[in-house]
Amino acid sequence: QTDEAAQTDSQQQHSSDNTDKQQPKRLHVSNIPFRFRDPDLRQMFGQFGKILDVEIIFNERGSKGFGFVTFETSTDADRAREKLNGTIVEGRKIEVLR
Repeated sequence: QTDEAAQTDSQQQHSSDNTDKQQPKRLHVSNIPFRFRDPDLRQMFGQFGKILDVEIIFNERGSKGFGFVTFETSTDADRAREKLNGTIVEGRKIEVLR
């Protein structure tokens, strides 16, 4: 492979990285307080960027204690995950996973 071809490959790789950052990204949020509803989760994560969707999972007894937050960009999602993963919310240590 020539140096020129290698350079083209790395540029393409780099530009696809940038494109990935602009893709929506869904985070899995677990161990959230059972009283939480979608607006609570939206408020908690909204400071990190534009949210496209929030969903807390319920069964017949109520909240199952986990949900999903979808950010407009993966950059915002990653930042939210870094800041909120492992934080204590109403005495519960929440987990934020990709």
